[in-house]
Amino acid sequence: MCYLIVTYIIILTLKQCKSEIMNNKSQSIFDTNVTRNINHEIINHNKTNNDFVPYQGERFDIFDWTFFKSISKKYSKNVIISPISLKIALVLLYEGAQGETAYELANILQLPATRNATRKKFSNILQSLQTNFTAYTLNIGTRIYIDSNILVRQQYEANVKFFYNTDVIIANLSNAQPLVKAINNWVNNITNANIDRIIEDDNSVKNSLMLIVNTLFFKGLWRGKYFSPENTRNGKFYLIDNRTVDTSIMHAYGRFYYVESSDLDAKILRIPYDGQFAIYLLLPRIINGIDELIDKINPFVLTRYMWLMQDLSVDVLIPKFKFDFSSHLESILRELGICDIFDDTATLTGIAQTKRTSKRLKVSNILQKAGIEINENGTTAYVATEIEIGNKNQDETFHANHPFLFYIEDESIGTIIYIGKIMNPLDTMDNVKIK
Repeated sequence: MCYLIVTYIIILTLKQCKSEIMNNKSQSIFDTNVTRNINHEIINHNKTNNDFVPYQGERFDIFDWTFFKSISKKYSKNVIISPISLKIALVLLYEGAQGETAYELANILQLPATRNATRKKFSNILQSLQTNFTAYTLNIGTRIYIDSNILVRQQYEANVKFFYNTDVIIANLSNAQPLVKAINNWVNNITNANIDRIIEDDNSVKNSLMLIVNTLFFKGLWRGKYFSPENTRNGKFYLIDNRTVDTSIMHAYGRFYYVESSDLDAKILRIPYDGQFAIYLLLPRIINGIDELIDKINPFVLTRYMWLMQDLSVDVLIPKFKFDFSSHLESILRELGICDIFDDTATLTGIAQTKRTSKRLKVSNILQKAGIEINENGTTAYVATEIEIGNKNQDETFHANHPFLFYIEDESIGTIIYIGKIMNPLDTMDNVKIK
């Protein structure tokens, strides 16, 4: 199976009166003696067999699951989000933040203790994601567009380029039409024409001072030829309201890493792609168990069960599905504790030089667009209880014929690039927006 995953995040309108921008230079808030020698963690891209060893370093996914839980509670249908795409956009704000603004971002995102450690962490993640292999396609790009009336701090521009591979582009945001066209063309190019417009309304940019756009596109092939088209049949998928829908269900029988979790009351199945990526499917034991699974799930339980997975013969049924999902994230992030960036109290003085009497820069909107498609060839997407595990005489079954969760991980660095839930495989959810 082949996967395409696309995520877009745009942070719009850091509001401030353009006439109040100060043109003289001042001291950067950042250390000037930042080490240029990043001791990257060992990243293994050379997996040539089906042996599975979970990532052994310190994981960085507490925010990922907290974010997913919050957005999932607000929307009862299919959901897909990219935690790493959002974290990349937010950490670029953190690079220019001080005081309470920096504290909130660091605390909720669970960033390392120092800025240098944070830079090292994201440099390692980006190094892994940007490694080119023929086994899969992963395009990732980040750009910051800043109005030409703003004097950007040189240290900020240097830091985001070196540590986050992010270009700062000076543009006339008041002349929105050509800028929006250029941004949409750039996103369209990175996502292989899956998204032609990240910005729908030119007027939304005219009063902006700064835009942050992050785009992630992933397409991977199954490591094994698990799903043959001739084994795909129509079958029933059971919804939580006791209705059923007829949908195309793929079938595979083979050796997979698999475990049953008494903590989550769910089955967990791992299916690897060529390269260092894999998808994990989490199926509640009961048809209506999806909400309970979302409540119980956390990264610590998942890590424990990753180490308990066994290579077993498993009979697998997975529905084909394709859907898009868009969400405005201010209300979600406020609920999680990231509030200051949206208020007049925001302190983002490390980005641009301003007068003391100027209004503070603040974020007015954060948008993420994502999509996913799963079929036989792949997926295109625009993340003291007793445990009884053991080899059983009979074959295991993983029949995803009712709502389930999934996440896709870069296993070489332990980074989740997507998390989602499937409530109805027939629901395409075009242009869904959460306020």
